[in-house]
Amino acid sequence: MYHIKYSKQEVAAAISRIAAETKVSDNSVLLVVMNGGVWFSHQLMCKLQPVPSEVEYVKLSSYKGFNRGKISQDYLPDTDFAGKDVIVVDDICDSGATLNMIDEWLKSLRPASVQFRTLISRKGYQLNEGMDFKTGIEDDSQDFFAGCGMDGGINADMEFRYISAICVIEK
Repeated sequence: MYHIKYSKQEVAAAISRIAAETKVSDNSVLLVVMNGGVWFSHQLMCKLQPVPSEVEYVKLSSYKGFNRGKISQDYLPDTDFAGKDVIVVDDICDSGATLNMIDEWLKSLRPASVQFRTLISRKGYQLNEGMDFKTGIEDDSQDFFAGCGMDGGINADMEFRYISAICVIEK
């Protein structure tokens, strides 16, 4: 069972705000955190001007169903990010651990700049000092979300991942 927490209109407005706060250059690379960030990255790219010239993907995971555990690095691209303006896109910032890990990894690759963008975040996250972070919606609950790329901890039921509203999954 689920209920809608943030409507399609609220989500669209949040994406527009994030796009307006994102600096894009001719040298920008969009780095999408899979799987959750794919839906959001597509929506965001439709609003960015100019559209980033490159798109890369990183696959990290920390949830198994409803349980958060250690972050696993399933895939890191071998792209040369040196001197590039990187825009990291993910669906949600829970604790900040995933974004912090990406920040540390990217620092070693010497990009010109790094921006972090998420559709939703939970209050209380902790990010590395100096990170350029923007989020569309800040939420103070511990709800499990589905929609807009998020699967709500129920990976077997993918129908929730691709709806355009943010729903709360009732355990």
